[in-house]
Amino acid sequence: MFNTSQSTWQAFAYPSELVYRHLLKAIPAAGLSLKSADEALLRVTASAGMSLFSWGENMTFIIEPQADANTRVYIDSSLKFGPSGGGRHQKNFNAVIAALGKSLRESAQREAT
Repeated sequence: MFNTSQSTWQAFAYPSELVYRHLLKAIPAAGLSLKSADEALLRVTASAGMSLFSWGENMTFIIEPQADANTRVYIDSSLKFGPSGGGRHQKNFNAVIAALGKSLRESAQREAT
């Protein structure tokens, strides 16, 4: 069995502590299982279960504060043996980023009203 891995990152115009809290909500919303979360390190791990095309996937999220209260979320995905490696990574990257962005926007809208 071999592992394939890919990484990506996404910038968000929100403070890192807020992004961290919303990432914890976005992971299950994206269909992943939360494995661990370390608020002091702003590091989260999650996993996706087996599917027809994959033995599963482990994902690590590193939240890095940037200037002007912006945040970058770095995502590393390690996919266990499966016939369609790259597409699986991108699907989960997109799902988590979309769920996180939606959660942050909805929170900002609630606070604005």
